[in-house]
Amino acid sequence: MTNTSPPPTLQEAEKAFAEGRFKDARTMLQLANNHGDPNAAYALAVAQAYGQGGDVDRAAAIKTLQAVAPALPAARRFLRVAMASGWKEGLGWSDAVADLIDGARNGSASDLREVAFLLLINGEANLAISALVEAAKAQDPAAAMALIRLGSADPSTTENTRKTLDRLAQTNHPLAGELTSVYSGEVRAPNCDPINWTVVAKAVSEPIFNAAQSAELIPTISAKSHMGALPPAICDYVITSGLRALQPSTIVDPETGERSLDPHRKSLSATFAPHMQDLVIHAVERQMTALANMPWLQAERLVMLFYRPGEEYKPHVDYFSPDELGGSAELTRGGQRVSTSLICLHPAADGGATQFPRFDTRWIGETGDGLTFRNVDDDGQPAPLSLHQGTVVTDGWKALLSLWIRDQNTSPS
Repeated sequence: MTNTSPPPTLQEAEKAFAEGRFKDARTMLQLANNHGDPNAAYALAVAQAYGQGGDVDRAAAIKTLQAVAPALPAARRFLRVAMASGWKEGLGWSDAVADLIDGARNGSASDLREVAFLLLINGEANLAISALVEAAKAQDPAAAMALIRLGSADPSTTENTRKTLDRLAQTNHPLAGELTSVYSGEVRAPNCDPINWTVVAKAVSEPIFNAAQSAELIPTISAKSHMGALPPAICDYVITSGLRALQPSTIVDPETGERSLDPHRKSLSATFAPHMQDLVIHAVERQMTALANMPWLQAERLVMLFYRPGEEYKPHVDYFSPDELGGSAELTRGGQRVSTSLICLHPAADGGATQFPRFDTRWIGETGDGLTFRNVDDDGQPAPLSLHQGTVVTDGWKALLSLWIRDQNTSPS
C-alpha cells in the first residue's frame, strides 16, 4: 500500500529541534525537502553544515542549497558564502563572486548592493556609487543608506531615500538620527558612469582587499591600531545586519565550558554564523584576520557587540586557561585563542574605550578603525599582560566587531 501521509512540515521540525529531538528534526527536514519545500531545504542545509541532528556534511549542504538557490534568495546567499569558504573541493571565492555578479547584471537589487559594498571595501568608490544608485533605484534600503553615508543622493533615488529614513525612524534604528542629519546637510548628486563589469570582476577578484594604515600601540603584546580598516558605509551595513540577532552577551564558564550570562560582561551581541552572512560580511571576516596577520581558517565566528549607556566588559583575558575545565575543553576543541581582532563600527559619544590596565593604554577607534593584539607570548603561552577591558559607555552607544583567532583550524561546528 502506498504511504499517502503528508510530509513533515518545517514547523514540526523546528518544534522537534526545540524539544531536543535533533535526529528526528533532521529526518523531518530531509523528508520535507524531498517533497519540494524550499524553506525546509534551507533549514536542512543549515543542519548539515553545523552537524545538527547528525554528522557535519558541508558538501551535502552545498548540494542542498544548489537545488533551491534559484528560487530562494536566502539559500543563494548562503550558497555563495559556503562556496567562498571552500566547503566543497573545486569551489571558492571566484565561483561565489561570479554568481553574485551574474545576479547583479540580471538586475537583482540586493546583488547590486552587495557588489557595490565589495567595491567600497576595495577602495573603488566611484564604481561602488554607480552600483549603489542602480540598487537604490530598485528600492534597496541598504543601498539608500550607503549613498547617504557617502554624501551622494541621485535625484532618481530621492523617494526611496526618504522612505528609508522614515523607516529607520519608525523602527528606532540607532543610526536614524545620524543619517537623517547627514542627508539634511551637504549632499551631492553623484557622477555615475555605466558599470564596467569587466573592471568590477577584476576589482573584487580577491576576498581581502584594503590595506589599512597601521600603527604600533603596545609592542609587548603586538597591539596595533589600523586606521580606516573598513569604510563607514560598510560599518552601517554590518550594524543593520546584526541588530535583529542581538542577545545578551555571554562568557565561557571556566568551570563547565558552557556559555553563560555573567555580570562581568554587560552588552548585547550577535554572532554571524555562515548562514547569516553574505559575501560582504564574509569579506569583512577575512579582512579582520588579515589585519591580525593570521589565517582565516583559524578564526572563530564573527561577533558584533553592542554597548548601551552603563554597559561595559570588566577586565578580562581572551585566552583559555588550561587549568580550568572550561578552558581545557576549548583548547581540545579548537586550540588556543592567540589573537584578537576588533573593528569599531560606531564609537560611543563618551566612554567605551578598550583599555589595557597593565600598560595604562586605551584605544578608542573612529568608525571603521581596527585594533589587533596577541593573547599569547612568542612561545604560545598565555600572556597575562593582554588583560583588557571595555570601559563603561557613559553617553551614546558603541558597536564593535570582535573576532578571536585560534592557533589551529577551527572546528566546522
